[in-house]
Amino acid sequence: MNYDYAIHSDFLIHWTGKDIDGEYDQNWHESDKSSTRKNDNVTDQYINRLCDILTHGLWMTSESESTLEFDGAPITVPETPKTCFTELKVSESRKHARQYGRLGIGVKRPFVFTRFGRPLIYYGFHEKINNDVFLRTCANELGNKNLLNFFKPMNSSLTLNYDFYSESEWRIIFLHELLNSKLIIDPRNPKNESAHSYFQTLPPEQQKKLRYLIPLDGWFAMIIYPSLDVKNKAQQDNSSSIVQQIERIKDLNDHGNRVENKNWPIEVDLDACRNF
Repeated sequence: MNYDYAIHSDFLIHWTGKDIDGEYDQNWHESDKSSTRKNDNVTDQYINRLCDILTHGLWMTSESESTLEFDGAPITVPETPKTCFTELKVSESRKHARQYGRLGIGVKRPFVFTRFGRPLIYYGFHEKINNDVFLRTCANELGNKNLLNFFKPMNSSLTLNYDFYSESEWRIIFLHELLNSKLIIDPRNPKNESAHSYFQTLPPEQQKKLRYLIPLDGWFAMIIYPSLDVKNKAQQDNSSSIVQQIERIKDLNDHGNRVENKNWPIEVDLDACRNF
């Protein structure tokens, strides 16, 4: 079977680290190259973040519930734990890193499909200005209102710049089937010993934010590092256990995955991404 990847990227990228940049390097984007900015705090924090993700999984977090209004009738979009990805050419990484953080974890699409994820359905134009018949019908008729979290406006403001639409976002949202099949893990449950121990090490504000964890599997396919400093430390410092965690993930019996299972993920730094 032939696949044409000329239009869409073969990778779905989850971005993280905005909190790290906000605390230690707010102005990183003012430099043309991330590698020219030496900051041990940033490097150590990103190494820890990467190690946590490889060991325990991607975070599922919640935003506050929102309200859609049609003909004066409000419909609530529930607060639902989710994990977000962008489907863009790797060369577009820098602008998304500025928005969401500089560490990118890339997976192939089956990782998301297996967890009932999908690309978002964008509607025009803004959450306060919408006359989308499909959205209105779904909002009125869907029995599971959590599924409305797969809808998103094209614009973050009343300006028609299509900034949300340009992100080509995918999502995995919380479903009980995922929890029952252990495709997501509840870190608050003491029976999940490793995840629960990790959860207990987090400060209260992060415990409040973290709802569920999505462990990585063989469809894990790429790491975009914030800088060469972080990349070099991750690859060379055995004490970080990053290499060992990648080996563990890629050694899993991955239910017939013969595409990415056993293959080492592509590793690239943010500066190099502009060449792809």
